[in-house]
Amino acid sequence: MSNQELIKNFYISFQNKETDFSDFCHENIEWITMDDMPNGGIYVGIKSVFEDYFPKMLSNFKEFHALPERFLDFKDHVMVVGKYHGISNTNKEFTITFSHVYLIQDKKIVQFRQFTDSQKIQESLT
Repeated sequence: MSNQELIKNFYISFQNKETDFSDFCHENIEWITMDDMPNGGIYVGIKSVFEDYFPKMLSNFKEFHALPERFLDFKDHVMVVGKYHGISNTNKEFTITFSHVYLIQDKKIVQFRQFTDSQKIQESLT
């Protein structure tokens, strides 16, 4: 499986609300989100990312979707360009672009970096 296929399958698993990401992620994955994202910051380890960050971040929204549009392969990195679409708990809807950059080693995601307009997401929360 190519790095690009790995990342495409990761998004599919996430969209299908699967809960075991050990096939995709290194056990000590570093997950770096924009500081202004709800619960943003740096999370290390599968458990921290998927049992701490995501449940807390997603609790702010009735709906939150990461919709990938393009996958760009750069040897040990894959960049994904797409849109976040969501509805906050305050019933404010948003659609904004994102770029995600994944570092892959030995067919596992070892680092994720997020780039987006987190201010628009914060504005939807109030």
